[in-house]
Amino acid sequence: MRRLIPATLLLLTFVALRAAPEGVRISTLVTDRQGKPVPGLALKDFELREDGVLQKLVTVEARRPVPRRLAIILDEFHVQADDSALVRDAVSRFVDQQVRADDSLLVLKPLDPLTTINLNQDRARARAAIASFEGRKDNFEPRNALEEETMGRAPALVEAGRAQVVLSALRALTLQLGAAPGRAAILVVSEGFSPQRRTFTSRGLPDAGIVERFANRYDVPIYAFDPRASFGEDTGSAVLLGKLVADTGGTLTRGADLAGNLAGAAREIDSGYVLTYQPAHGDDGKYHPVTVKVVRREADARTRGGYVSPPSEEMRRAMREALAPGPILSTRLLRRSPLVDVWSGVTRTSSSQGRVVVTWEPGRSLAPAGKMPAARVQLTATTKDGTVLYEGLLAPVRIGEAPDLANADRAEFDAPVGRVQLDMAILGIAGDKLDVDARDIEVPAVKGSAPLMLPAILIATQSAREFRVVSADVNAAPDPSRQFRRTERLVIRVPAYSAGEPMPVSAQLLNRLAQPIRAIDVLPGEGGITQFDLPLAPLAPGDYYLLFSVHGPSGPVDQRVGFRITG
Repeated sequence: MRRLIPATLLLLTFVALRAAPEGVRISTLVTDRQGKPVPGLALKDFELREDGVLQKLVTVEARRPVPRRLAIILDEFHVQADDSALVRDAVSRFVDQQVRADDSLLVLKPLDPLTTINLNQDRARARAAIASFEGRKDNFEPRNALEEETMGRAPALVEAGRAQVVLSALRALTLQLGAAPGRAAILVVSEGFSPQRRTFTSRGLPDAGIVERFANRYDVPIYAFDPRASFGEDTGSAVLLGKLVADTGGTLTRGADLAGNLAGAAREIDSGYVLTYQPAHGDDGKYHPVTVKVVRREADARTRGGYVSPPSEEMRRAMREALAPGPILSTRLLRRSPLVDVWSGVTRTSSSQGRVVVTWEPGRSLAPAGKMPAARVQLTATTKDGTVLYEGLLAPVRIGEAPDLANADRAEFDAPVGRVQLDMAILGIAGDKLDVDARDIEVPAVKGSAPLMLPAILIATQSAREFRVVSADVNAAPDPSRQFRRTERLVIRVPAYSAGEPMPVSAQLLNRLAQPIRAIDVLPGEGGITQFDLPLAPLAPGDYYLLFSVHGPSGPVDQRVGFRITG
C-alpha cells in the first residue's frame, strides 16, 4: 500500500523542514505618532518579551528593500459594486508604481482555483485579473451552477460560504508564500466579513485562528484595505480582519484613498527592523507569543503576535518518514513515564556505528496518585527494523552508594547509525509492572571534518572523594536528572569529534534568560574528551543553562543544556 498525503500536508512539511537560522528573527515596524516609520534605532531602543519573559537581543538590523513576494486578494464577495472602478484603478496603480521588477506577484479573487496559485513576474496576467474585478457584496445571485451548488441562494448560507472561501484563500496563500525564503505579505481589499459560528466539526475547513497561526509560522503579515468612502453604522464586519492584521503585524486602513493606503503598505514592507535573539527553550514545535516595545521613544512597535519554534528532531523524523515513498510502517507511540528520569545518549561514534548508554533513576516529579516508586527497569533496545541490540534489567543510578550486585545501573551497547528504539517496562519492588516508557534516540555518523558534538554527560557528586573518583572514571554512569542541590558539584563530559578524532570543547554558564554568567573550568581528562568542573554552592536556586561550543570550518557548533538548582 502506498502513502496518500494531502497536498497541504506536503507543503506544510516542506516549509517546516527548512533549515532554521541561528536564533529567532522577529520583523518589527516602528512608527511615530503620525504613523511614519522611525529610522536609526539600535539595540538599546528595543525590549522584546517571549512568553512574558524579557529576552536579550543579539542584533537589531534595519530592513532594506529586497525582492518581495506579494499576494493581493480582491475580495469581490465583500466589496460593493459601486466601488469596483475605484478598486480596479487603485490596484492597477499599485502594480504599475509600487511593484518592482524583481518582485513576485499574484492577484487572486476568491473563486479562482487555489491549485493555480503561482507567484510570478507576469504583470500582464496581474493586470488582467484586476480588470475583471467586479464587487458583488449583497448580490447573492450565483454566477454558475457550481457556485449555486456549493453556496445555495439563501443570503445567510451564501454569506457563510463566501466567508469560508476567503479564509481558504488566505490559508492557501500563507502556505504558498511561506514555501520559499524572502520578504512576503498579503494585501486584502475587502470591507470585512463575519463568518457564521460552526455548530459542527469540519476538520477540512480553516477558520481565522488557523490563518493567523499559518501567517505567524511563516512571518507573512496581512494588510487589509476597506475601500468605502463612508461607513454609516458600522456592523462590526471588519472585526475579524482587524484581528488578523493585528496578530500578524499588518494594518487595517479604511477610506476612498485606496491607492495611497496601498502605497503606504508597500513602504512599510520595505522598512522596519529585524530583531534577533536566542530563546531559552530548544526546538519544541510550540507557539510562543512575542511582544516588542520601543523604550525612551515616542514611538510604537508593531510585530506578529508570536512564532512557532522549529520542530524537535523526533517531529522532523516523523515528517521525513511521512513523506518517504514505500509502504506504511507500523506506528510506535512514544511515551515519557513520570515514574523515571532517563538519560540516553551516544558517548562515541564512527562512520557506521555509535556507543549508546542508558541510565535511569526514580522520577523526582510527582508520580500519579497510587503509583509505587520504581525499583527496576526492563530495557529492550532495537533498531527500527526490529533487530535487538540490548535486553536486560537495570537498577537505578546511585552515585556514592554501594552498587546493585544483581543488576547493572547502566546499559551500554553498540548500535548502527540511525534510530534506536528504547522500550522500558518499569517494575516495582515486588516485580510488578507499574508503567511503560518508550523513546527514540538517533545515532549520528561522523562525516568528514564537520564537527560532531554528542550529548553532554552530567554527574553530580556530593563529596571531595566522590568528585575525585568520578572525574577519574571515564565510565561513570551519567546522572539522568537535571535537578541538583547546591551542596553538589558537577562533573561534565562533552564528547566532540572531527574527522573521527576528539576535539576540544568550551563551556559557559548561562542564567535563565540565556545571558552569560561565566566560563566553566576545564578538568584534566583522558581519551581527549573534554570535561568540566562546576561547583553549585555559589549559585542561587533557579534555572540555568550550559552552553557548549566547538569551532568548525563553517563556524561554531553549539549545544545548550538546561538544569535546575532546587536548594
